[in-house]
Amino acid sequence: MSNIVKVRIIGTNGEAAPEYLLNTLYASDLHFEPDIRKSSIMSDGTVEIEVTKKPYMLHARLDIPLYGNIWVMAHNRGQGYTANTIDFVSEALKTYIYEAERLSAGLRLSAYAEGHLNAAHEYRELADKGIDSAYCLLKALSHAIFAAEAALYEAAQAKIETSPRPDMLLGCNTHKYAGDNLHSDYFTSLFNFATIPFYYYQVVPEEGVFDYARRDEILEWCESNQMKAKGHPLWFGHGGVNPKWMFGKSYKELSQFAREYIKKTVTRYRGRIDVWDSINEPHDWANCFDFTQDELMDLARICCDTVRESNPDATSIINVCLPFGEYVAGKFVCYGPVFDQPVSPLAFLERAVEKGIDFDAVGVQMYFPARDMVAISLLLNEYARFGKPVHITEMGVPSGPARGERDNVDTADPQSQIGLTKGLWHAPWDEHVQADWVEQFYTITSARAEIKALTWWDFQDPGFMKTSPFLFEDQVPREMYFRLKALKKRIMG
Repeated sequence: MSNIVKVRIIGTNGEAAPEYLLNTLYASDLHFEPDIRKSSIMSDGTVEIEVTKKPYMLHARLDIPLYGNIWVMAHNRGQGYTANTIDFVSEALKTYIYEAERLSAGLRLSAYAEGHLNAAHEYRELADKGIDSAYCLLKALSHAIFAAEAALYEAAQAKIETSPRPDMLLGCNTHKYAGDNLHSDYFTSLFNFATIPFYYYQVVPEEGVFDYARRDEILEWCESNQMKAKGHPLWFGHGGVNPKWMFGKSYKELSQFAREYIKKTVTRYRGRIDVWDSINEPHDWANCFDFTQDELMDLARICCDTVRESNPDATSIINVCLPFGEYVAGKFVCYGPVFDQPVSPLAFLERAVEKGIDFDAVGVQMYFPARDMVAISLLLNEYARFGKPVHITEMGVPSGPARGERDNVDTADPQSQIGLTKGLWHAPWDEHVQADWVEQFYTITSARAEIKALTWWDFQDPGFMKTSPFLFEDQVPREMYFRLKALKKRIMG
């Protein structure tokens, strides 16, 4: 049963936030499962949005002073809302002050964290007194987010100091390995885990013709440098990674091919590659062959079962992307049909567990989701509730705009969380901000016992996410290389 909730979102000038921000508002349950966005902007700037879940939480992109343009959450001290009228900025402020105080319990905060928390309270008081209220309220929210992130980070630092993670897998993909050179030297000095590409267009460019030569070359390099190898992916419905001969075939034909390919491949590398992304992005997002949702779930079962049959000792991963599921709210996908009720990553995993699909680990991609670290950490709680190890399988944040791109990107784009320079974290992206994000994210995730692997994507320019790799195209390192190398000593102990 749904009801209409009226949400007020005010900008720094005291007027309604710009329409492109108002249009991002969506509701979810307390487990981050989104409602499909059905909203209207009224003449006074109030957003009327249909909410189907109670209690609910709200999410919207905001321009936060001194922070950036990100998704902000409001969750009413973790209890959610049942009211039909919400002042979003005020509620978001309460949310992040609550998170800052919750996360700082028992900690001696740094001056940085304590200063931000004090500023959040002071600016809220100024707003309550009517002193430039709209601006002070957003400034209070900015400081509250900084304070909550800092408390989370400092708690994680303390945990790593007392409980290091010598078992942590730190890795990257190996797409640009090209023999002994600076790339190889930097890679092996930083990582103990390496993802080897097994895309169909590379391995089976023609039907019935298998080519493992490149995979064998990379694997030999991994083994000679004591790096644990992982294979990625055994199925991926992305239009750009599948050969032409596969298109036009039926689900029955393609699922049978997937079974044969996985059996041949996993058996071939048994004992040498024992970690596999059994299926990649199967939750409606990458569905270039237009399978039904039931077929996608059936394919997940086939992939995972075949990995288990071919190598009982393998770690079989279901790998998901866009982990907050904003695409469900906006009803858009990368490839394939948009179903009446899209399936989010969390919903897909829930159904896979309910159906008894045999997989070992949850894989989560974390390309900059335009979220603060606290929201990311709360979301990771949801992926941890399946009781399985969690691998961060792919991630990246930019170090600045790519050559020829402008900084003033259009944040109205409903897919802006996928954009390469869209959304800011603390400051406009540069090498320093990128390195700060890496240090915070790796510290926070390494402090979580269920997270067993952290894999960056890519190592050298040009990368999937522009300006995100560790090395420039001439193999000179970015700042984050040195930051992670220093942090690695603390993580591993």
